[in-house]
Amino acid sequence: MENYRNDDYLLKHNLLEITSPEELEKAEVLAFSLRATKLEQAGVHSISMTMKGFQDLHYYLFQDVYSFAGTFRDVQLMKGNTRFCQAQFLDSYAMDLFRELNEEPAWEGLDQAAARLAYFKSELNMLHPFREGNGRTVRMYLYAYAFSRNVEWAYETINREKYMQAVIQSVTDLEALRQLFKETIRFMD
Repeated sequence: MENYRNDDYLLKHNLLEITSPEELEKAEVLAFSLRATKLEQAGVHSISMTMKGFQDLHYYLFQDVYSFAGTFRDVQLMKGNTRFCQAQFLDSYAMDLFRELNEEPAWEGLDQAAARLAYFKSELNMLHPFREGNGRTVRMYLYAYAFSRNVEWAYETINREKYMQAVIQSVTDLEALRQLFKETIRFMD
């Protein structure tokens, strides 16, 4: 079982030949920011709401940094006391989850939208299919998913610490995450 962020693995598989974890983190943040900005300017409607679209999004965001961009992991991962989806079940769990995302009925109001976004955020987080970049990929994917349902999510207004705590709590209780969504989403005109 590997810890969530395995610096040795990331250093070995970075495309920039960086040898310091600190320098790799800086390069990753910069590369991600440039790609994310470019995607936001192009419009999130270009993100396919499928499992392949999710993998393609990860590839797009991290292709400049990691050789494994867009590829599901083949090792077990955990962070703190949270054990993510076992590697041997990633494909079947992902297929079920993306089917559920695509079969989701229309949301009746903001309460339902917030509850469902919290549920999908938690499930995608527990899927945790990539060696690195899961949270950022999930955030961008859910932003596009909400947008495709005529819901705008102002995730940039969320306090990072509060958001991280809500995500950690969502393993057993979705309420804090649901409340954060409720405070930061609105139906578009």
